[in-house]
Parts: sequence; C-alpha cells; structure tokens
Amino acid sequence: MMSFKLKCHRLTPFFISLMVFTALFVDGESSFAQTSLELTPATCIGYADFCFKNRDYPAAAEAYQQFIYFFPEDGRVALADYQIGLCCFYEKSYDRALNRFTRILEEKGLIGAGMDSAFMIPKCYQHMGDTQAAIDHLLYLEKLTEDPDLLDKINHHLGWLYLESGQFNAARQTFARIRLTENRIGYETRQIDEYLETRDRIPRKSPVAAGIFSVVPGGGYLYCGRYQDALVAFVVNSALMVGAWECFDEDLEAVGGIMAALGLGFYAGNIYGGISSAYKYNQANRAEFVRQMKKNLNPEVSLGFFIRESAAGFALSRAF
Repeated sequence: MMSFKLKCHRLTPFFISLMVFTALFVDGESSFAQTSLELTPATCIGYADFCFKNRDYPAAAEAYQQFIYFFPEDGRVALADYQIGLCCFYEKSYDRALNRFTRILEEKGLIGAGMDSAFMIPKCYQHMGDTQAAIDHLLYLEKLTEDPDLLDKINHHLGWLYLESGQFNAARQTFARIRLTENRIGYETRQIDEYLETRDRIPRKSPVAAGIFSVVPGGGYLYCGRYQDALVAFVVNSALMVGAWECFDEDLEAVGGIMAALGLGFYAGNIYGGISSAYKYNQANRAEFVRQMKKNLNPEVSLGFFIRESAAGFALSRAF
C-alpha cells in the first residue's frame, strides 16, 4: 500500500485537519505531539467521508481532491471525483457540479460513477431552472443504451420531469414505456397512473374568459380570485376614466389627453393582467397537484438521487 511520511512543518491546513481526525478516530494512542503522519488511502478517504457526512462540503471536496492527487491509481478515484461533484451540488454551485458530472460521464460512460453522474446532470439543470435541458439530456441518454433496466430508469426520471413541467400527457406516455415488472412495481407506475387519471379535477381558469371579464376593469382578477388586485384595478381605471372625462368637459384638452393616455395604458395592463392571472392560477394548481404526488409517492428515493448526504458519504469508503 502506498504511503507517505509528511513532516508537520510542511502540512497544509488539510493535512493538519487530517492529522487531528486520525488522532481522534483512527489510532486511539496517537497524540497531537507526533511529528509525522502516515497518509494512507483509507485515512485520506475516511477523513473526506467524515467531512461529507457532517456536511462540511468545502472541506470534503478538498479532501477528495487530495485523495485523487496522492492516490491516482486507487480504484476509488472516479467515485471520489463524483463526490466532489456532489459537494458542489450541495453547496448550490450547480454550474460547477454540472461541468464535473458531464466530464465524468464522458470519461466513464454509463457505468459506475459515470452512471451516477448521468442522473445528477438533469438535477443540476433543474436547479438552474432549465427543465427542458434536463429533459433533452435524458432523451440523449436513452439513445446510448439498449439495457431495459436502464431505459426504465431513464423513463422514470423523464416522466417526473414532464410532470414538473406540466406536460401530463407526455408524462403518462413516458411512464407507460417502463416495461420490466419489477420496475413497474418499484417505480409505482400504477399509483402514478391512478393519480394522473384525476388530473382533470385540477381547478382551472380559462385565459379567454379572464380576458373577456377584463373588459370591466378588474373583472379578470376577480374571476381568478385575486380580489385585492381586482379592487385596485377597478378604482385606478375608473378614476383615470372619470378624470379624463372631466378634463375634456372643462376644455382642458392637454391634461385630459395625458390622463386618457394613462387610462388606456392601465386599461390594457388590466386586460393583460387578467389573462396572465389565469395562466398563473393554472400553473400554481398543476404545481400543487405534482407536489402532492411527490409527497405521497416519494420519487426522490425511488429515483436514486443522492439526497441523503450520510448515505452517500459512507458509500465511498465502504464500497471497496
């Protein structure tokens, strides 16, 4: 086993922390007065996992990077690289995580850390607000394999992305492509289909109707349940209309023209706002429908995303 003798006066902050970790958890008879530290793969990876488990992601990322540097031939290097990506992800550095996961996938393909990275990439896109890019990535993965189990996993991820983007028909068709019996049970496709059968019950407002009701200032807002906005729109538009009328009636054409122009702008905004409110109302109810599905079906666990840090942290040191 490769090892190094490191003198204390040359230790970086990482190795100082590692020495403390080793003294406390690796060798009960060690003391802080020791002048050297034997760095082994197990010690290095153990410290990295310790930091990851305790959610000290910057320290964990540095420790995994040190492990890769000192033990490039170790079989856990690819997984350590992946763990660095997870550290970036949990630190909300989604662009850095995306770049690392993409590189790992390109280098390793759909095996091991490459496989895990492939399914973290759409999570990064989601958190970056680009759901379509996440969908496109999974469609790309679908072309790279003929493995039925992997295809089922891809379709499960893809189905949930369609759901979250409000594409219920596409989601249902995608879930239907899950073929293996054990996966249909594990991914709860029957329960998902039952939920989607009730999607017509989601409360909905017609944008066309909202636009028609908005002919009366505030009517569109009132139709969508935004009562305060409806009152404000009605009062402001009415005041501007009455003000413009009185100005023209008193031969104050310039002031009347200004108020009429303002009134026209507010009136157009009232119509646009009413229609927009209907779209927002529908979007909010679709999102709530999906949120309830996720709450009851718990897809984050079945999708296999690494959302439980302690489990991911232990996986690296115990997998080999």
